[in-house]
Amino acid sequence: MSRSRLRHATVTLAALATLATVAACGGDPTASDLPSGVYQARPGITTEEADFVIAAGKLGVTVTGESVDDDIETGTTTCWALDSGGATLAQVAVDDGGRPLGNEGDALRTKRLMAAGVQTFCPDHDDQIPSLELP
Repeated sequence: MSRSRLRHATVTLAALATLATVAACGGDPTASDLPSGVYQARPGITTEEADFVIAAGKLGVTVTGESVDDDIETGTTTCWALDSGGATLAQVAVDDGGRPLGNEGDALRTKRLMAAGVQTFCPDHDDQIPSLELP
């Protein structure tokens, strides 16, 4: 077996093992619940991270295999700022000039990822989501 095919088989087996672990928890997400490519890009995805990907999708953000790592980082960093930094969600959701993020393009995508992060990783801050003024 070529090195490339061996690597692909290893990644596929790791993804299937992760899927089995996630699916074994009952109502937890399965591969069919996630966008194509997410398991292949993040074979060690946790149930909580999979829940984040699904929450982002419900808010209108498609997480892809290419974006999954950065998207999860956006969600977890938002919660870190709320939990450790003493900031509010409205203070975190600003552009480089300190203005609130808008409701178009990348700014809207970022706000939706922040909301999904709060819902999933730090739900004790759920009451701050309305400050994002999502459409």
